[in-house]
This record gives sequence, C-alpha cells and structure tokens, in this order.
Amino acid sequence: MNVLITPGPISGTVAVPPSKSQTHRAIIAASLAKGKSVIHNAAVNDDIAATIAAMAKIGVKIINNGTQLIVNGVSRVIIGDDNFIDCNESGSTLRFVLPVLSLSREKVIYTGKPGLLKRPISAYDEICRQNGLNYQQNEKSIIVSGTLTPGVYYVPGSVSSQFISGLLFALPLLKGDSEVRVGEPLESRGYVDMTVDVLRRFGIEIEDRGSSYFIRGNQSYNPTNITIEGDHSQMAFFAAAGVLSGDVLCKNISAASLQPDRRILDVIAAMNGIIEQQEAGILFRKSELRGCVVDVSQCPDIAPIIAVMGAAATGVTTIENASRLKYKESNRLQTTTDILRSFGVEVEMTDTSLLIRGRTAFEGGLIDPAPDHRIVMSAAIAATRATKPVLIKRAEAVNKSYPNFFNDFKSVGGIFTVMEE
Repeated sequence: MNVLITPGPISGTVAVPPSKSQTHRAIIAASLAKGKSVIHNAAVNDDIAATIAAMAKIGVKIINNGTQLIVNGVSRVIIGDDNFIDCNESGSTLRFVLPVLSLSREKVIYTGKPGLLKRPISAYDEICRQNGLNYQQNEKSIIVSGTLTPGVYYVPGSVSSQFISGLLFALPLLKGDSEVRVGEPLESRGYVDMTVDVLRRFGIEIEDRGSSYFIRGNQSYNPTNITIEGDHSQMAFFAAAGVLSGDVLCKNISAASLQPDRRILDVIAAMNGIIEQQEAGILFRKSELRGCVVDVSQCPDIAPIIAVMGAAATGVTTIENASRLKYKESNRLQTTTDILRSFGVEVEMTDTSLLIRGRTAFEGGLIDPAPDHRIVMSAAIAATRATKPVLIKRAEAVNKSYPNFFNDFKSVGGIFTVMEE
C-alpha cells in the first residue's frame, strides 16, 4: 500500500490504542492460568495475533470480543503434533514463548518472516546450551528440544530485555528455585518491570535483587481480569503531531505508567513542548521546540519519532545510546537517517547516535522506507510539515502494531490518499 500525504495542520482527539507490550504479557500469563481470565481494552494486531496463535498450540482457547479477550488457560504446557510456531515478524512472541514452550519437553520449531530470524536471538542459544536444551538455527527456523531445568541463568543486559521476560514466564512453573543473573547495564529495564508487574497480578512472585531476579519454583498462575493501558509508544506519534502541528488530545492514556515509552512525555518537556494533563487524557499543544540530548537506551522504540521532532526543532538534537536501534524490524539508526534526509534534514549518524540539525520546513516527494511500522508512522507525521505532497511506500507495515493508524491520522485532520502500487 502506498499512501500520498498532503501536508497540513493536525488537531483533534485520538483514542490511543492498548499497549502492545502489556497485551503480549497478559495473554501469556492468562494462558498459563487454568480457568478463565478476561483481558479488557485489548486490540489485536499482527504481533498480538502471533502470540495468540502460539498459545493455541498448547490448548489455550482465546475468544476475541472486539474490545476484550476471554482466555481459557491450561494447567500444563503440552504441545501436540503441530509443533510449528509461526511468529510472523514478532520478536516479542519468539522471545517470550520459547522458554514457555520448552516446558512441554517436546521439539518445537519456530518460524517467521525472514527479517525476524535475522534479529538478535543468540542469547537463547547460549542459555539453551548452558541448561541442557538442544538449540538449532538456520535461515528459516529455530528448533528447540528438551526442557528447562531449575538453576542459574545468565543473560547479557545489553541484548533485548525480552529474553529475561521469557524466562520469568517459564521458571516459576519448575519444581525448583531459579535465578536470572543479568549483565550490566540492563537496557530497557522498564520492560522487565512490566513483566514482573503482570506476573504479580496473576499470582506469580519474582524477587528483584537489582542485578538478578530470584524465582521461587512450584508456583501457579491464577486466572484474573486485567485492563490494558493505553500504549505510550503509539501515543508518541500523535503527541509529536500535536507539538509540531496543532493541539492533539490523546485519550485512554495516563502519565502514570510502568511503560518505558512513557519517557516521550519527559522528552517533549525537555524540548520545550507544552503538555497538559486533563481529565480526558493528555493534551499536546503546538510548541516551538528546541533541540536537546536524548538517551534512548531504555526506550529505543520511540527514537524515530523523537528524531522527527528534533528535525523540526531549533538547534541540534542528539539521540545517544541508540545502538539497539540497529536490531529492530529494520536498522532504525539507518532508516531513521534515511527518511530524515529524504525530507532534506541534515543528519550525522554513528554506530550509537544521531545528530540532527533542525529546520523550519521539510521537503516533500517520495519516501521509500523499510517495511518497518515505526518508520512508516514517523514518516507520516513528518509529512504534515512538508512543503509539498509526500508519497510513502509500503505503508501497510503499520498493521504490525497499529492497524488503525491512518484512520486515526485522518480523524485529526491528516489528509492522505491510498495509491495503487
């Protein structure tokens, strides 16, 4: 799908979609709790659908009622003859469910889109070798056989925190105690905090010891009902639209959250953006932004839209500690640089940072980003500031996390036309 955007002001109200990160976690926890759990304010995108399908392979029944998921969980992880798990393009699904399904003691084959298996997964190779699991990987699949055992697990802190979360889901169900020791620094610690919080709601106790997590064995998940928060990483796009173009009220969101991407509020404030907490949500007012230094080690997913704000700010914006951007759906250090340069913005890129020199208006034309949802959405927000129409190719990438993005974009005054390929 190609989308032609006509530049123009943005203003209005957006209902922020539910947190994808919290929904993944709630589905897995509810699946491991025998009985019925209800996940309120849930929305299914391509990534969430992959996690639902993976849980179905162990006999979990999940009913999607549009705004809620009714989950009938299981007491034991048993996988049948259909042991192929298609993770599509969801790194969260792969990293979360691999330890969980290893409780089945059966061989499990993980597949997905080619880009998924190119993303960092070697931490599980090492974990499996150290703990008696057989791990094989090729260009098309990962094959894991054997079963997890209680013990000490070592995970580098510089890789995805999702490896830690995956172990925290599985290890409480083992018969003995375990410990996950994490190398410093632990990047994206907030995502592990989210996992620990969801586990607590489902009756699982995890002891955070700072540089390690102690997991008592012989625990059981309890079915419960949970309401998913609004997604700060998705709000970030319309928050940026508000401060760049016109007042935007983001509903279904609260400033009080464990989500690491809540930091978008701090970044906008540091850039002189005007934010008002209202009863209905958070209002972002058109602002004269100024450049600043932003450390994204704990919130890499919002780096592309921060870069767009920096490109429209006065002075220089530096995004630092950004090396993990290279291992997302695309190399986001490079693809963020590419889209900004397509808009005529001056960008200097290193292996760990971006230096962006702001300008008052963006050029228009053709934007051909990688098929990366966050890059496409960032380009769409930037296009509202262009001097002429902008054609964004492969815009269907938004289905991975925010299928209704362009509907919401239109609701706040965004003008676009879907073009034939």
